[in-house]
Amino acid sequence: MIIETIKLDTGLCITLLDQTRHYFGGYFHVKVLAYCDVPVDPAYFDDDAERSDAAERMGTSVRFERVLEKMAVPESGIESVRSQLTQAFHETSVGYLSAADFALRFVRSEYLKRIKKSSPIRNSRA
Repeated sequence: MIIETIKLDTGLCITLLDQTRHYFGGYFHVKVLAYCDVPVDPAYFDDDAERSDAAERMGTSVRFERVLEKMAVPESGIESVRSQLTQAFHETSVGYLSAADFALRFVRSEYLKRIKKSSPIRNSRA
């Protein structure tokens, strides 16, 4: 269930999803997933080869995700905890995601992570 959609001045849109589940007995795992699909802009890359490689590795967008959660919440506290998690996200992450250079920095960071993952690991014993 969508709790909220936050439209940022930068054009990005953050969705907060409620993923709360029963944990045990009368207790719940309160979980809110915050996500935003960040477009992969070719201008974020230095040359055609890098742009092409980035498009192949990432496609047209990269997903930013944060999980906000609290375990073992009594049923009577679900709404309050969900509200606290959502409020904390607004106070901390929304400002970060609203920065004019967030998309550029995030896409570049994700690209570099994918390059590292695909790099062969050198065995020092070889």
